[in-house]
Amino acid sequence: MFDLQPAKINTAGAYVCIDGLYLFVIGNKLHNGHIPVVRIGGHREKNETGWQCAIREVFEETNVQLKPHFQPSTYLFDWDHLETDPTSVQWQPESHQEPAPFLVVTYHREEQTTLSLMYFGTAEGIPVPSSEVKGLLLLSEPEIHRLCRESMTLREYLDDGGRAILKEEFDTSRVLEPFAQLRLLSRILKSQPEQDAA
Repeated sequence: MFDLQPAKINTAGAYVCIDGLYLFVIGNKLHNGHIPVVRIGGHREKNETGWQCAIREVFEETNVQLKPHFQPSTYLFDWDHLETDPTSVQWQPESHQEPAPFLVVTYHREEQTTLSLMYFGTAEGIPVPSSEVKGLLLLSEPEIHRLCRESMTLREYLDDGGRAILKEEFDTSRVLEPFAQLRLLSRILKSQPEQDAA
């Protein structure tokens, strides 16, 4: 059983599947000249559990209701050693009604360990980017792997049939840059061929 003490949950988010597609945010602020592809999620507020934080963040950013999809494994990564293989851990949820996180990333700073949690869930309907979110991508599993292994511009992604919901104009000649939670999802999915989107 993975012991939370003295670790503190700092952020939480979710891999959201809608009709077999994974929902990710694309940032309107460039990162090294590229368009970042980031997870849905954010900082935990007050006494929220990780799952409560994920539900709130998903609704605030995409206007869909997150439903749990219980996964058999929780994968643990150390932020300072993301290149290493994940450790599979048993996680004790804070209540029986809540799922265990699918992914836990630990950060060790100044004798304090903080956690970033990613849950696995489903949603129905058409997501709507919030005022803070300028665009969403709906990625198939092959598209996730392709984004993580080769350079692709937003225009190339769209021209190849990629699905996006864009509230603002993006420079489609810019390369899409997968951030850590997307790269880790690709690695986990490759290591679990029986895993399928809910």
